[in-house]
Amino acid sequence: MNRNARRVAMTIVSLAALATTGWSLYTVARHYNTPQGIAAAAVAVFDGIAYMCLHLASEAAAEGRSAFGARLTALAMAATSVYLNITHADLIGGGLPAAVLFAVPTLGLLAVSEMSWAGPRTTARASRGDRPYRLPAFGGWAWVLAPARAGRAVKSRAVDHITTSGQPSGQQPDNEPTATDVLRAHFSQTDPATAIRVAHESQPELPPAELANLLRTYGVNVDAVQVALVLHGHPAHVTVERPDTVRTPQDTNQSTDPRIALARADMLSGQRPDSISTAVRELLDRGVTDKTAVVTITRELLGPDTNPDTVRRTLKRELAKHAPDDEVGKGGGGYA
Repeated sequence: MNRNARRVAMTIVSLAALATTGWSLYTVARHYNTPQGIAAAAVAVFDGIAYMCLHLASEAAAEGRSAFGARLTALAMAATSVYLNITHADLIGGGLPAAVLFAVPTLGLLAVSEMSWAGPRTTARASRGDRPYRLPAFGGWAWVLAPARAGRAVKSRAVDHITTSGQPSGQQPDNEPTATDVLRAHFSQTDPATAIRVAHESQPELPPAELANLLRTYGVNVDAVQVALVLHGHPAHVTVERPDTVRTPQDTNQSTDPRIALARADMLSGQRPDSISTAVRELLDRGVTDKTAVVTITRELLGPDTNPDTVRRTLKRELAKHAPDDEVGKGGGGYA
C-alpha cells in the first residue's frame, strides 16, 4: 500500500470510528437533556482531545522532550470516552456486546494513530543519535529450548544499551555500532572453540573460569569446563606448528639431563597446571630452567595451542624474580 492509499484508508477508518463513538456519546449526552449542539460536540471533547494529545506526544518525542503528560492526558480522555460508551450500552440494555461495539472504535482509532506516528517519531530520534533498545530476535525455538540463557542474553544486552546510552548524542549514532557490538556480531558467527583460542592468545594468563567470563561479555556462552576442554584437551588431528617451535625427539626425551626427564614424567603423570605461569613455576621448582625444555614440556601439559613465545616470556620473568641477574640461565642444562 503506497502512501496516498494509506492516507485514504486512514481517513475512512478515522471518520467511521468518530461517527460510531460520536453517536454513542451524543446519545448519552441527550439522555441527560444536554442541548443538541453540546451533545454533538461531545465527541470532540473526549476522543478529539485524546487524538490531539497523541499527536502532541509524538511531536514531543521527536523533539527530545518528555511526552509523559500528553500520553497521560490521552489515556485519561480515552478511558472517559470508553466509560461513557459502556454507559450508553447500559442505557439501552445492550449488555456486553453493545459496550464492545460502542467502545472499540475509540480504542482502535487511538491505537492506529499511535502506530502511524511511530515511524516518523523513530526517524526523528535516530537523526539525533538516539538508539532505542530492541529485543534480540532469537526465534521461538531458542526461547523454548534455552529460556534461561536467552533471558540472560536479553538482560546483558539491555544493560549494555543502558550503559552506552549515557554517552552524549552524536558520539555513538545509530549507524555507528560500538566495538562491542561489532565483536558480538563477529563471534555470533564464529565457532566457540575458535573464539576460545582467540581469547586465550590475547589473554594467556587467564585461567579457564576467567576466560569464560570474558567470552560471555562478547556473547559467547561457554563455561570453565568447556574452555578447559578446548585448551587442555588433545584433539585427534594434526597440528601444524611453526618451524622454530617444532619438537624433536631429542627435545621431548631430554635424555641429556635426567632432571628434565624426571620432571617431565612427574608432571605429565600428576595433576596438570591450569595456566602457563603455574606450569613454568612448577618446572623451575623441579630445577628445570632450560628454555627449550620448558617450552616443550609446557606445551605438552597445556596443549599444542599454547603460544611458545608466551612461555618464553613467562620463563624469563620468573627467572628474573627468583635469581640474580648473573645467574639467570644457569642450571638444568643452561638457559639456551
